[in-house]
Amino acid sequence: MEDVLVPLIVFGSISTIIIMLSYYKNRRIERTALIASGKEASIFNEGDKKPAVYSALKYGIFLIAVAIGLLMGDTLAKNTNLDEVVAYLSMVLAFGGAALLLYYILQRRIDAGK
Repeated sequence: MEDVLVPLIVFGSISTIIIMLSYYKNRRIERTALIASGKEASIFNEGDKKPAVYSALKYGIFLIAVAIGLLMGDTLAKNTNLDEVVAYLSMVLAFGGAALLLYYILQRRIDAGK
């Protein structure tokens, strides 16, 4: 399994670094061109930004669900004939996805109450 995981992680890390560097370089070029043309850069600050509290809520729910998914994956792997990788991966993805759906529902209720 390590024969597959190491190249995937290395390739993913290098790809992420290249994408992030190109994103920030393009962003800097766009803002510099906007300022050079005499326009205001405040258009980049527009949008409905959610407070950091909601971000913490999302990550908290997600990480708790991933932990529960790992525990359920371990239980599933030990009590069935299912392969360990499949058991862990399916439970982590299922519980992680359910957590994000739960956050979406909670966020809509919070926004509706405002």
